[in-house]
Amino acid sequence: MFGMVRGSQFDAGGAKHSLFQQDQATYVPRPAPLFRPERIVLTRGCDRGLAPRTANRYREILHRLYSWSMKQGGVRMPDRLNPVADVERYKLSAPQIRFLTLAQIDEQLNALAHRPQLHTMVATYIYAGLRREEALWLQMEDLDLSAGPNGMIRIRAKDIGGEFWQPKTKRNRAVPVSSALRRWIDRHAPRFSAGGWYFPSPKGHHYDPDNFSSDLARAQRKAGLRWTCLDFRHTFGSHLAMKGESLYKISSLMGNSPEICRRHYAALIPEAMATTVEFRQVESGRAFTARRQHA
Repeated sequence: MFGMVRGSQFDAGGAKHSLFQQDQATYVPRPAPLFRPERIVLTRGCDRGLAPRTANRYREILHRLYSWSMKQGGVRMPDRLNPVADVERYKLSAPQIRFLTLAQIDEQLNALAHRPQLHTMVATYIYAGLRREEALWLQMEDLDLSAGPNGMIRIRAKDIGGEFWQPKTKRNRAVPVSSALRRWIDRHAPRFSAGGWYFPSPKGHHYDPDNFSSDLARAQRKAGLRWTCLDFRHTFGSHLAMKGESLYKISSLMGNSPEICRRHYAALIPEAMATTVEFRQVESGRAFTARRQHA
């Protein structure tokens, strides 16, 4: 992408001087034609198999890279403009989410009845809306069953054995345990593990996310099911939205921004918003008609 020259030049009199600190590398752009590969990725990415969201992400990374380089003073662009700025973003279609109905939740949990820990893990994903790794990083101390009516799951950053982990949004949160989930938690007896994991791996260690996904996929294929952890998480948000809970509350419980929850779940709550358009409390249409007939 860039050619690299050393941070020194010769002035008109032949004397050598340093542009920056000695031996510091300075990156300068090669001629404009060599920017073609980036433009092809950004402007024709979808024609070459990239998803629009992925192409937009590449654009964002390149834009930040150029901006950072220009601010450092080592890269000089024509007119001091970021060359990625004029590349248009791909338009994204409305997200298509998949979630389980109440009947499908029963079907899913019944299919895993012979796998006690996996059974409870899937119930936790469905009824608490956790991300895959959030459940895998749970320790015994993260479940406070004395808090609230049924307990609380605390998703928080931690450093275990020199390995640091934190939630995706870098914010800790607490998710109340529902009465439905509490029934599954009460049946769960975590195996002993050195890290005190609530859902340890079959060998008693921290459950590697990829290994867990493989184990879940194998169990799902055997049961003839195809739902994933993401589907379970969307099930939590979708059912809360259809129940009429605010998108702000849903986003707080799921650790998302309200905007992300709006894109995912706003279309599921049209009936719950029916009275929102009224300026004052009014009678239903049938009651109003009946009252006029008796007047």
